[in-house]
Amino acid sequence: MDEPDLEPKVDIERSHQRSKSSSLSIKIGLFLGGVYVFASILIPVLLLTYPAITKHLVFQNKVKTRTNLTHPEHFNLDRVYNFHLNVESQVSIGIWHFRSRLIKDQIYDDNEDYFRKHLISNIPVVIYFHGSGANRALMHRRELCQRLRNELKYDVIAFDYRGFADSTGESTENDLVKDAKFIYDWLQKLNNHQRKIYLWGHALGSAVASQLAAELSQHNNKNLAGIVLEAPFLNVHQALLTHWISLFFRWQPWYYSLTEKALHKNKLYFETRHHLLNLNCPCVLIHADDDFIIPYIHSKQLLQIGMNARNDNKQKKKFFHFTIDMISYHRSNYGHRLIYQAPKLISTLKAILFE
Repeated sequence: MDEPDLEPKVDIERSHQRSKSSSLSIKIGLFLGGVYVFASILIPVLLLTYPAITKHLVFQNKVKTRTNLTHPEHFNLDRVYNFHLNVESQVSIGIWHFRSRLIKDQIYDDNEDYFRKHLISNIPVVIYFHGSGANRALMHRRELCQRLRNELKYDVIAFDYRGFADSTGESTENDLVKDAKFIYDWLQKLNNHQRKIYLWGHALGSAVASQLAAELSQHNNKNLAGIVLEAPFLNVHQALLTHWISLFFRWQPWYYSLTEKALHKNKLYFETRHHLLNLNCPCVLIHADDDFIIPYIHSKQLLQIGMNARNDNKQKKKFFHFTIDMISYHRSNYGHRLIYQAPKLISTLKAILFE
């Protein structure tokens, strides 16, 4: 007896499975499309109605962690001292001091006694300005500060701007720069204006550092020894436009003008490309070409702006101390945060900038 032919039944089942799979794909596609359309409508409405949202996107400091910053040793840090300084009556900023290996540890009674014994010297100091969000304890931030302290044998100061972490107050562009200037002036006064100070800024911190450096250069401050801008941006609007999330929206006609308007309503500019024109100290740009938060093109354009400014300064006989160099990392997997892992980072900077 012949066996029954099962092939038609198998074909029907396969066809049914393909139909179900295709139907599911269509449903997922429609859902994602609906989410995208909804977001495209919601975002401009929110930006128009609540422009302060843009401020939170820039600073990313509203979500507070429970990180206890009073004990740096809990982060496997040695010879790091935590303290606070009062910038204004209602504003206190949290600071870590990474002590130079050249400074001998001494017993101290209070902050003032600690400062006298550990922060008054002729050893150069690096002030580190971190980027958006979180605090000075993030791994890439503290690890970089440790490397600077250990390999340069400098003092390193890392702090949280007002409104970040354990620092009080509200964050604005002007106030972040005010905090930076306060720490710089405090160190200068503590050392009777006899100490070389370097600035190191990462991402948003590079914009704060460059603005401070430009202000100091205008007053011909001789103790500003140099500035390092790690993953810098041209200005905050360009940083927003080139962020990978913007790929989904920047083609829409409302995106450019609306984001610019929202930033300006909050008085957020962070014009690094403008401040670069007013520097009177050596400047080094550092960037990885696989940085998708602040793309590499920002540093390339800042380098060109700086080179043009250098030539213009020579013709106009001003800002004689300004030079600009760039350290690039290609196909390194360092991205936005991991440049501190580059083995020859500090030795390269010694040859260019540091003593």
